Amino acid sequence: MISHVKGHGMTGFGGAIKNLGMGCAPAEGKMDQHRGLRPIVDVPTCVGCGRCAAVCPNSAVKIVDDVAVVSNEACIGCGECMTVCPVGSISFDWEKDIIPFMEMMTEYALGAVQGKKGRIGYMNFLIHITPECDCVPWSDAPIVPDIGILASRDPVAIDMASFDLVKGQIGLKNSKLIQHFKPGEDKFEGTWEKTKGLIQIEYGEAIGLGSSKYKLKEI
Repeated sequence: MISHVKGHGMTGFGGAIKNLGMGCAPAEGKMDQHRGLRPIVDVPTCVGCGRCAAVCPNSAVKIVDDVAVVSNEACIGCGECMTVCPVGSISFDWEKDIIPFMEMMTEYALGAVQGKKGRIGYMNFLIHITPECDCVPWSDAPIVPDIGILASRDPVAIDMASFDLVKGQIGLKNSKLIQHFKPGEDKFEGTWEKTKGLIQIEYGEAIGLGSSKYKLKEI
């Protein structure tokens, strides 16, 4: 399985685990993972521009009296509204919603590989590491220099190595990275400050998806 390592507004970063959990899930599975996510609108800062309503795939967002209003019944939790808000007025409950979402995504990743032990290989491309998921219809400046390509039979190990290699780089200032520019600082959290990208790795190890321990061999 080939994955492009990049940042992500909800999971912090995307690699092999996210590719397994989201990419290998059917449409209903993707909906199931996002179902618990509910955007919250900060009314005082909302400018009523309507971008969130325009991008919502299920017409769950309306502009009422110049303020965005989200219907919990119609919302599918995709987070598209959050990515396009120009003033950052839309977010999730980062303490309550994000951890169950990431754990469920990791459980779907485990489901995708069950019964296939020893028959799956993983390649993570640490090239043009952009701040956004590849599913958005645009690209952006990379947050760190290109690193290379990793290969492994363990999705947890390859993501842990990818995370550490990105963390060890000098952050690029002409990018969406807003903090943690020094080597050794979390570049994904420096781009999406409320995210915790390691949750998927820690939980993946806990449920038997793989091991976070790895050895790098350069070729």
